[in-house]
Amino acid sequence: MPVKARCGLISLGCAKNLVDSEVMLGLLRERGYEITNDATEADVLIVNTCAFLGAAVEESLDALREVTALKKQGRCQAVIATGCLPSRDVNLIRHNVDGVDALLGSADFPQIVETVEAILERSNIATRQPANGSSAWSSSFVDTQPLIRIEDQRYVYDERTPRLRATPWWYAYIKIAEGCDHRCTFCIIPQLRGRFRSRPMESIVAEARALAKQGVKEIVLIAQDSTRYGVDLYGTSRLADLLRALGEIEEQPWVRVLYAYPTQVTPELIDAMATTPNVCHYIDLPLQHSHPDILRAMWRGGTPESYRRLIEQFRAAMPDVTVRTTLIVGFPGEQEHHFEHLLDFVQEVKFDRIGVFKYSPEDGARSAQYPNQVPEEVKEERYHRLQQTQQRISLEQNRQWVGRILPVLIEGNGTSPNPSSRRRRAGVGAIGRSHRDAPEIDGSVIVKGKQLQPGTVVHAKITKAYEYDLEGLRVEG
Repeated sequence: MPVKARCGLISLGCAKNLVDSEVMLGLLRERGYEITNDATEADVLIVNTCAFLGAAVEESLDALREVTALKKQGRCQAVIATGCLPSRDVNLIRHNVDGVDALLGSADFPQIVETVEAILERSNIATRQPANGSSAWSSSFVDTQPLIRIEDQRYVYDERTPRLRATPWWYAYIKIAEGCDHRCTFCIIPQLRGRFRSRPMESIVAEARALAKQGVKEIVLIAQDSTRYGVDLYGTSRLADLLRALGEIEEQPWVRVLYAYPTQVTPELIDAMATTPNVCHYIDLPLQHSHPDILRAMWRGGTPESYRRLIEQFRAAMPDVTVRTTLIVGFPGEQEHHFEHLLDFVQEVKFDRIGVFKYSPEDGARSAQYPNQVPEEVKEERYHRLQQTQQRISLEQNRQWVGRILPVLIEGNGTSPNPSSRRRRAGVGAIGRSHRDAPEIDGSVIVKGKQLQPGTVVHAKITKAYEYDLEGLRVEG
């Protein structure tokens, strides 16, 4: 009996891209394709690319070169590039990588099954015929021009869409909206992802409820701008209402919100976060800079004064809130006094977490054409100065938790599974995250003592603080 092709997928970039990858895997599995994590065993290899920054473009091209090399070796018969890089420029792939058979844009991934079938049918290898235990294809692949599908960016998945989750079983991402309507001069996300479009609230709650019944302990809500959720569907932001609805789920999983545009936060949202028991007191506010000159050049709303007030409101409503931001150094025209303003702002506000990026001029971004581009060596020097400043602040903020008790979601034992963690030591006990730590981007909580089952929630009394992590002993909750 013919056996369907074995498919592998490499997912690059952000969590939003990961959800798209999970949907593609779910669609393929639903249609009977076998899924493998071993690229050397795949008949079809998919690379879900990232193209937000130049470095991400290079990473995506390198990944495509690696998988097309596997194709030349014989087992892999087809390579498909999906996601943001085809949406950015198909020619970047066609001119730099040989052997890619199809390209799907960032909103075209629902056509992954039809694309795989079209490629295999074109090659007369839609099935492999097992013979004497062999899994060889019935005929060899013939290179032709790639299939290209870059269409209108309107798709949003829903709770009925099959997903094969790639995260550990205890947490999951839910994409509540797609695309972006902001026009920040440094960013090309609107070109890559299209206009902002929300999912209906009922769809999100249904998906979250199903995940909770499967045992998921933490649900992470993601969008390019979560605070704009619902504006296109309901005429006003409904994120606060969504959080309250998720608070009614019987299993009470943690609910974390990522990427809140600072000028879109409402008093209702702060109140919903503060009063809904299972919502994490954690807010990610990508401010990007503090100096008014740079904010205007970035086309960012808000001022340093409005940012201070907003953070004060969060901290007044939730004294245990963790405030994270992202900042860009070396934006065109940034002079030393602009950067000193940013340093002073960071030291005054005392963010718990900061992601620092060196400005990258991207084709298609307005700021790439700005005069007074900052030299790379200046960007590098400012990057390290800001990082060093924040390390001292992070340690100071973490020390405030010594002697306090935190619920910790256990993720492993011995070493941290989190790439940002600096506490990679064997035999330390259990490693987990508190409400202060978003998966894959923040630090960890080390629970000293015996090993604990991943996916369980325990309470730890904090005994030590480091720049990125906390350490404590398990106590009865």
